[in-house]
Amino acid sequence: MCEPVSIVMGVMSAGLQIMQQQAATRAQNAQIEFQNQAAEQEFQYNNLQAQAARTGEAQQKQLQEDVIAQNFDLANMAYESDIAALNLRLMQEQAAAGAEKRKTSLAALQAKGEIVAAGRVGNSIQNLIADVQRQQAAFDYATDKNLAFVGKQSQEQKRGAGIDRASRIASQQPYLERTILDPMKPIKRSKVKGPGMLGVLNAGLSGAQAGFTASSGIHAGGGKVGQLNPWA
Repeated sequence: MCEPVSIVMGVMSAGLQIMQQQAATRAQNAQIEFQNQAAEQEFQYNNLQAQAARTGEAQQKQLQEDVIAQNFDLANMAYESDIAALNLRLMQEQAAAGAEKRKTSLAALQAKGEIVAAGRVGNSIQNLIADVQRQQAAFDYATDKNLAFVGKQSQEQKRGAGIDRASRIASQQPYLERTILDPMKPIKRSKVKGPGMLGVLNAGLSGAQAGFTASSGIHAGGGKVGQLNPWA
């Protein structure tokens, strides 16, 4: 049988091993808990960053849409103003041409009247009247031709105003909103279990082995504790 000392040593060895295993388990679980908390904090921070980035992208898109709408309105207003100015100029040129033609017509009638009043007869009076009519026709032709040039120029300027309008509108493009992905949710580590029954059994076996080793040492050292040596 084993001596009390060896039994105590075996129990103490087994208990010490169990305590060491439990301490190692607690330390490992504390490290796992710390790593999980750090991963969760990083995930929450990245999630806030993603939300802030999405908000910034949405604001940038809305701001660009407002700029596009304002630019569109200004381009249309400028185009309408240019067209109105060109139409007004054409109307003024048409009014001026009409006034000049009426003035020329009156001058021709006056010249014809003066010729008739002079009392001339024969071909000479007919030639003079025909000459006045040719001059009036030439003046009217020049006036109409000049007015046609003004009309053609106005059309080209309107076309240029339309191109300017399109260019102003195209100068602002929609904002291409970036896609912000959610951060990956961390995969948390599970905590390790304690020694369990297998660990207790291992510790018990180790303790028993330590007890047997101690018992063997006691026997090798001279027998049981407290036994007298018959050869003394």
